[in-house]
Amino acid sequence: MTWTKTSDDFADDCDILSDAAYRAHHEGLTWSNRKLLDCRLPKDRLSKFITRPEAARELVDVGFWADDGDAYIIRHHATYQRTREQVIAQQERNRVNGKKHVSAKAPREVWTDGTQVGSQMGSPVANPQGQDRTGQGQALEEKVDQAIQEVIDTDGRGWTVNASAVPSQGNGAGTYSR
Repeated sequence: MTWTKTSDDFADDCDILSDAAYRAHHEGLTWSNRKLLDCRLPKDRLSKFITRPEAARELVDVGFWADDGDAYIIRHHATYQRTREQVIAQQERNRVNGKKHVSAKAPREVWTDGTQVGSQMGSPVANPQGQDRTGQGQALEEKVDQAIQEVIDTDGRGWTVNASAVPSQGNGAGTYSR
């Protein structure tokens, strides 16, 4: 899976943009990362995420993007993004490490020879064992459900929880009361 990184002052940097240009810029960053394009946006593909063509011109005019003939190059926030090579290397490390774990999931976007093979969205089909990121999945859900069922309303205002039913962190001892 790829990620788009923006700093916490991203919106402040973009306050000079129209709404259409702001959206085009963010969509451009996201789409470029998802497709592993290294911040290069082919002009013939802009209709995938830009509904107002004048937004691209605005982004070039303020220096957020550069016109490179048949493509736009994203300049603003480009240094925060991982390169295609970095993403593919991470996917390979994840694949190798995933073989060590029974419940490893396939990466969301898989690339071979520069071609996208598929995309899986964290659905039950993509994760038939019901595992979460900790590998505990359904077992943890069942413990939480059991703990919720064991909540006893003691006086109409307070509560008590049987801590033995809750997976503990720290000492985990005793009964929680208010």
